[in-house]
This record gives sequence, C-alpha cells and structure tokens, in this order.
Amino acid sequence: MARGDAPATSVEEYLDALPPDDARALRAVRDVLVALVPDAGEVISYQVPCLTYRGRSLVSLSQSRHHLSLHLQSPPLARALAAELPDERWSGATLHFTPDALPSRATLERVVRGRVAEVDARLAARGR
Repeated sequence: MARGDAPATSVEEYLDALPPDDARALRAVRDVLVALVPDAGEVISYQVPCLTYRGRSLVSLSQSRHHLSLHLQSPPLARALAAELPDERWSGATLHFTPDALPSRATLERVVRGRVAEVDARLAARGR
C-alpha cells in the first residue's frame, strides 16, 4: 500500500490494494504462516497485516516499493537467523524478499518456531 493511502481496516483490504504480484506473494507467505500456527489471529497493526498468537503479535508482513518484508518483531531472533541463513536478505529484525523469491517453508518454520517460543516464554514468565 502506497504511503499516504488510507490505512486498511483488514488484512484482505490491505492485500487487495497491492499490485497483483505483491499481493499474491504476501498471500502465499501468509498462508504458510497461518498453516504453521493454526490458531493464529490476523489483524492490522501499525497499518500492516500482523499475525497474532495467544493475543500477542507474532510477525507482520508489508510491501514497499522495492521489496516485501516479513517483520519478525524480535531483533535477537532475527540476528540468530541471519547468522544461520546468510543467503536471505536481512535488515534489522526484518527479512526482505521479492515476489519472485519467497522465503522457503523451512525458513518460515524457523521464524515461527522461534517467535512462538518467545511468546510462550514471555507469557509463562508472567504466569499465563
């Protein structure tokens, strides 16, 4: 969604506003993520699609002019995965990709495993 556009009120509205190739790519990544976390919720947070787990943000997806992004929302996890997956394009806690080169299912599984473990540990520490 171009900067300055009215924010989307749903994940589908966000995706529908994108160029077709970008929308197809983000839907494909989102579908894998949802399959990996069947009880995940989907919301718009900070004007982009966000998957939630146990009521907490898990990962977000977004589109920009030159790439698509998977926001891990965890700099420590992103640093660890960047060291393990040096062929991926990382910037801070974000994995960048293009419609022609989506992250592999194995990469998405590692992201989800790491983020779910972080959320579970944080909630367990709070007695939830």
